[in-house]
Amino acid sequence: MKNKEMEKFINHCDFYFEQSDCTVLHPVIDTGLHIDVLVYKPNTKYPFWKLVTMGASDYKMPAIQNTVGLYNEYMMFVDSDIDLSDKEVLNWYHNKLLLVSTFAYCNKTHITYGHSFEWKNEDLCDEMIAAFIELPQILETTAALRCKVSLLKTITCLQVVLLNQQELNKLLEIGPQEFSEFLYPEDDSKPHFLSEQHRSDKF
Repeated sequence: MKNKEMEKFINHCDFYFEQSDCTVLHPVIDTGLHIDVLVYKPNTKYPFWKLVTMGASDYKMPAIQNTVGLYNEYMMFVDSDIDLSDKEVLNWYHNKLLLVSTFAYCNKTHITYGHSFEWKNEDLCDEMIAAFIELPQILETTAALRCKVSLLKTITCLQVVLLNQQELNKLLEIGPQEFSEFLYPEDDSKPHFLSEQHRSDKF
């Protein structure tokens, strides 16, 4: 991303998260895209970690019908009890987010709301084997979904929700619309929007 685009995007995230204390993680592996990750600590408005890619939108995806945009950045929300000051823990979430955010570029395809995909982990004990692409409905306003960084480029901010095999099976059984309603129920049921390394009863 150009410097002006990055500045506008960070300002966008700062505004809608209501904080300006993010740190920036730079990529250590060359994937063909330079993707930084903004890390926001839990705050009063949104009491969980926010990890946001910055650079995935340098890839303009091929146009398809029924999409929300051609330039994506991705958000992942992590429980406040997870110690992301631990570099090893942070690296795990960072790597999973980069895996998802480079998928469209590496496969020359289009990723949007309601899509999902799975992968094989080198570590067989790694529980999370898939991701569902959601709208970040926990954010107070839908205006947070779009960030215009230039005259011809508007970024769509999508949420990554990591899934284990059981949840992937549930998604395949009920379909993306019902699964989205499971993640963000319209009634007073518990939401399931946080990503975890090890599934807990907080999900």
